[in-house]
Amino acid sequence: MRHPILNDFSYRFKRGQSYLIVATNGTGKTTFFRTLVNLVKKERGEISFDNQPFDQNKHQVFFYESPDWLDGNLSGLDYLKFVKHQWRSTQNINDVITYWGMGDYIKVPIKKYSLGMKQRVLIAMYFISDAAYFIMDEISNGLDEDSRKLLYEKLRAVTKQEKKCILVSSHYRSDMTPIVDHVLELKDRVMREVS
Repeated sequence: MRHPILNDFSYRFKRGQSYLIVATNGTGKTTFFRTLVNLVKKERGEISFDNQPFDQNKHQVFFYESPDWLDGNLSGLDYLKFVKHQWRSTQNINDVITYWGMGDYIKVPIKKYSLGMKQRVLIAMYFISDAAYFIMDEISNGLDEDSRKLLYEKLRAVTKQEKKCILVSSHYRSDMTPIVDHVLELKDRVMREVS
């Protein structure tokens, strides 16, 4: 039996702004993200991206929930090429590989990657997509401190310079709060802005 995770929520997530979604484990952050991209059916209400339903604007949204979704027989490069093609991106794959320090392993099958390597590939997929909306669930998991700093710098830059809308959840709330524009808390089926 399904239980509602959110009641009567109305909010406009704006381009050029970043949002941290916080909640205790099991409250429904991931389900909320899945619902935004139609992986979980909503009971009622509307979700739109640039005034269009997700199905009509998929190329403007990027969500890849977990490195567990990656096929171990493919390489990180396979995924980057696929995302670039599917999202009709003009981003340079080699620049992204260099930025994330993946040159030594990007052509190796993912089954040989550490968690941090997989996570960097997943993050690189977002930036290769060049989507207007990034929906990032626990995106900094598995990253060392230097990689988290790179991620935070890049998120801050693309939010402001490229007018992207970033929705992110993270176990590193204290790290993320200074770099986002808004913090929303999901608690007792209510989501509200807390800063």
